[in-house]
Amino acid sequence: MNGKILIVDDHRLNVKLLTDILEDEDFIVYSADNGLAVLEMTLKFQPDIILLDVMMPGMDGFEVCKLLKDNDEVNDIPIIMVTAKTEGVDIKKALEYGAFDYIKKPIDEIEVIARVQSALRLKKNQDQLKELAMKDGLTGLYNHALLVELFEKELAKQQRINGVITFVMIDIDHFKRINDTYGHIAGNIVLKEVANILRSSVRKGDIVGRYGGEEFSLVLPETDKQDALRMCERIRDNIKEQSFNIGSEESIHITVSIGIFHNDSKDRMTGSEIIRKSDERLYEAKANGRNRVEYSDLKDEQV
Repeated sequence: MNGKILIVDDHRLNVKLLTDILEDEDFIVYSADNGLAVLEMTLKFQPDIILLDVMMPGMDGFEVCKLLKDNDEVNDIPIIMVTAKTEGVDIKKALEYGAFDYIKKPIDEIEVIARVQSALRLKKNQDQLKELAMKDGLTGLYNHALLVELFEKELAKQQRINGVITFVMIDIDHFKRINDTYGHIAGNIVLKEVANILRSSVRKGDIVGRYGGEEFSLVLPETDKQDALRMCERIRDNIKEQSFNIGSEESIHITVSIGIFHNDSKDRMTGSEIIRKSDERLYEAKANGRNRVEYSDLKDEQV
């Protein structure tokens, strides 16, 4: 499978022709026959490339292109305009609106494949650069900036659908003592192993990041109080029972403290407020003896 492509064209014959060409090259192909459906389908299917007809009733290809490029969730997807309008002014307009390339009508199979492959190479390079920019170099988890950005987006989504979301702060207890006693290489080994435990403990769709230093965070969409507590207690217990091999046949045991804040969509709290509440619960866990989980939601705060 070479990737996913969304074709947007109101002419069935054009859609069939492009679909046949692309499916022969082992692409997964989706199609829409009007501009109004494009954003929703793009968000749903996350295509690698969009082939967008210029001349459509209602919302034309230029308007759709601008709509997609104005949306932060999908604006990095290369758009190839499919058009019979190959005058310089039209091509200039397409590129100004954010299109990557164009395919001339009548459609030529070799040209379609060549331009799609070129767009795929661009997308692959963009994705690689994006991954480097958003990952923590030591643990491979999301870095602080992207963690917060993804949390804000997920929070907005849950508020739109009247869902719930949980933010978790996790801190390695007495981490400075590990560095001072065994050295920073040992400390790095512990950080990477804790990251692996967190990564393997969450569900698909949950977000795991390194908040900073020895602190990690989880974003748990659509997770109720009891499920969040069970997950975090399991993580705490797994880390406590883990033997961390720090080299030279030496191993140590560590513990973590965890703070949880659960947000209901009707509470309408901001992302920074939720993070602050989770951080308060973390420090409460540390103040109460460490190696424990503390939890609250807005109802608890109001008692």
